[in-house]
Amino acid sequence: MSWYKKAKKLENVSLTGKLKQAPNGFVYLDINDDLMNGLYSLIDEDGISKPPYSGKKFNEVGTHASVMYEDETENLNIKEVGKEFNFELGEFKTTDPEGWDEMNAVYFVQIHSKELEDLRKKYDLSKKLNGHEFHITIAVDKA
Repeated sequence: MSWYKKAKKLENVSLTGKLKQAPNGFVYLDINDDLMNGLYSLIDEDGISKPPYSGKKFNEVGTHASVMYEDETENLNIKEVGKEFNFELGEFKTTDPEGWDEMNAVYFVQIHSKELEDLRKKYDLSKKLNGHEFHITIAVDKA
């Protein structure tokens, strides 16, 4: 059975995460690593590994969903940092990520959160980050 079929059973599960902001201004929803570890265990593909949630690119943030990029928060004071936000798991997908040349493929689960959309709108940002659904990266296939 493909990992998509196994994971399909998990869609529409309600979860929460805490809004955090990295020193560089990056705002993200901090999500319990156990969720990513559980989803990762469903993938039965050769050559995959857990995402590199450490180092300069991710500022050691761990399992997360990006909410606002640094350039969007430059002149903002995000008052909701520390607050919990609800979300639901959505579709499970794989893509060849543009601009991430170190990876052949990225496995991720979309998340749906009206609360996160409303937060972005409150700060005069589009409701979606770069026009994409919020998501949690759960595995990568390195180039």
